Amino acid sequence: MSKVWVVAADAARARVFSTEHRSGQSLQEVETWVNPELRIPAHELVTDRPGRIAESAGGGRHAMDPPTDVKEVESDRFARELVRWLEQAHQQRRFEHLVVAAAPHFLGQFRHHLGTGLKAAISHEVDKDVCHLERPEQVRKHLPDFLY
Repeated sequence: MSKVWVVAADAARARVFSTEHRSGQSLQEVETWVNPELRIPAHELVTDRPGRIAESAGGGRHAMDPPTDVKEVESDRFARELVRWLEQAHQQRRFEHLVVAAAPHFLGQFRHHLGTGLKAAISHEVDKDVCHLERPEQVRKHLPDFLY
């Protein structure tokens, strides 16, 4: 039997489930990651007020928009850390196959950080946010019939 891990994730939380059955029976939650920065309002994450700029014509002044969205940066950082942790677990042979179910935007960020070793271990991707579901059986209903 092969060990399969299922990752259910979005920008704020990631849950890792494990099973040794190809059918995905008896998923057991083995790890939960929380990204606390995504639970804080964006204005509390930024320490400064936006800068001010004078218009070249007319003499008016207005606030400048921040160059990047703080929530986007935090979401990308969370995806990078999750991928790094999964790569280490895969190198330690804690799982052989990986199924990823993630919110569509977060799935794109997750893919961006994937290395070739972990990418080869992924048997399925589901672009749906299922990490908010309470029980593992509820998560299982959104996955393919066979996990690998």
